Amino acid sequence: MSENDDKGPNSARLMPHLDPYQSEAGPELDSLIHHQVLGNPRTEASPCYSTDSEQAEELKKMMETRYGTTFMCGRTSIRGKAWFARYEIDRGNPTEVIAETYALAVCRLTLLRTVSR
Repeated sequence: MSENDDKGPNSARLMPHLDPYQSEAGPELDSLIHHQVLGNPRTEASPCYSTDSEQAEELKKMMETRYGTTFMCGRTSIRGKAWFARYEIDRGNPTEVIAETYALAVCRLTLLRTVSR
């Protein structure tokens, strides 16, 4: 059993058809993260993680605490994909996503981090 086995559901098992690199911002992504990734009750409303930078920052902090991995975020020079988010488990082998917004980049990386545990 790995050290992260008890740290939340695996989004790959729960949403096998979802491509984290192409996920779109909106209520469906917010619900997936809030209920399936974070394990909150379905009766609880989902914060707007994918469209609200403040909510995305809170999500980033939760994921860093859960997995002990720093999420690095910043701007890119790619037209239409202005933000990146990255984490690194093994030195020299980072996982990175790009997105139109900071919030969406954090959400995409959250999905990837959950899958890779």
